[in-house]
Amino acid sequence: PTLSFDNAENYGGPALQLLISTDYVSGEPGTGTWSDLTGLANWSGGSFTFVNSGDIDLTSYIGSNVHIAFRYTGTDTDGSTWELDNIIIKG
Repeated sequence: PTLSFDNAENYGGPALQLLISTDYVSGEPGTGTWSDLTGLANWSGGSFTFVNSGDIDLTSYIGSNVHIAFRYTGTDTDGSTWELDNIIIKG
């Protein structure tokens, strides 16, 4: 299985993170253990230019119930704007 998505970013600030968990159930995300997949994706370089993430291999998660999260970090004085589209998981 693979995950892919289109993303666009503008303004300065922390990068968006891509995370996956096999033990998160519901509610507060901090109750789960999250693995960072951020480095496996292609990310927009800014100016609201959409980029495809490429196919992110999820083979190691076959047989597991997973949750995927995009984590935004920013403040009222420092933060990027991110747009996501065409989020696809192929089996």
